[in-house]
Amino acid sequence: MPNSDDFRVKRIHKMLLEMAKGNFFYSLEPSEKNDNIASLVVMLNMVNEEIRASFVHQGFANAHHTPQCIIQLSLLMDANGIVEMVTNGSCSLLSCLPKEVIGKPITELMTETSRKKWAKKLPKLLKRERSETVLHLELMTHQGLILSNDCHISIFKSLDGTGQKILLDTVFFSKGEPFETGLPKKTLKVAKGIKEPRVILGPRDIQMIRDVHDMILNNLEKDLPQLKDLALQMGTNEYKLKYGFKQLYGTTIFRCLVQERLRKTRTLIQHSDLSLKQIAHMTGFKSPAHFSRAFKDKYGLSPSELRETSR
Repeated sequence: MPNSDDFRVKRIHKMLLEMAKGNFFYSLEPSEKNDNIASLVVMLNMVNEEIRASFVHQGFANAHHTPQCIIQLSLLMDANGIVEMVTNGSCSLLSCLPKEVIGKPITELMTETSRKKWAKKLPKLLKRERSETVLHLELMTHQGLILSNDCHISIFKSLDGTGQKILLDTVFFSKGEPFETGLPKKTLKVAKGIKEPRVILGPRDIQMIRDVHDMILNNLEKDLPQLKDLALQMGTNEYKLKYGFKQLYGTTIFRCLVQERLRKTRTLIQHSDLSLKQIAHMTGFKSPAHFSRAFKDKYGLSPSELRETSR
């Protein structure tokens, strides 16, 4: 793939257009360069992934009243990996015409990493007449956008005697609902001329902040350490951690923790038989009263009211 700055910017432009259309399936291949464009690619991938994850998460929280979109990518190949059939949905995802794919090796659509993975795994699968496995692959469009997903690979013997066939399937699935309705009770007003501090973030800084976000999601039942201690733990300073996190996620570290706790409690209330006291304890709330207050402020219903409507 060309590696000029002009091509990298064009990929970013294409990615932004897809996101503007509500398509959050794609990502961009990171560059080995350590410059502003590389930082932008990392940030764009991160934002896209967070939006996609939020839609899926929100969908599971209310499975009966959410729009859903299921797009399947499906390719049929011969034993050499030459594409023999492609669905319309696959062509739409890959931004190509059927004639641009049929008759060509599947590896032409893969990133270098996926090509190596494919070349290593395929001979083992072809040793049997029938076999199935799941392989995480990255397929690339002509514009340089990447479709990264777990793909189901099936090997079977053709009925017409033409030998073994390979079927590659994967489903891109998103569910979403409006995050909230109504106006917030309190509106933050900023005086003229006062700007929130901004920090310059390189790829390593962005990855570090993303690690902090992952730490929050994986430890909702625990309280975070003080910011200065957390910054020291992550190998950065308090200023960069505090304002860098706000810059990337649009909220403070503490508010992010509370929001994710509440989101998890909502899922548990609707889809588990745990008591409200157990749920509060599992998600780090100090008392049921504090949990109930915060939950009602966020969703307009108390935990007990939501549970009643979910039954």
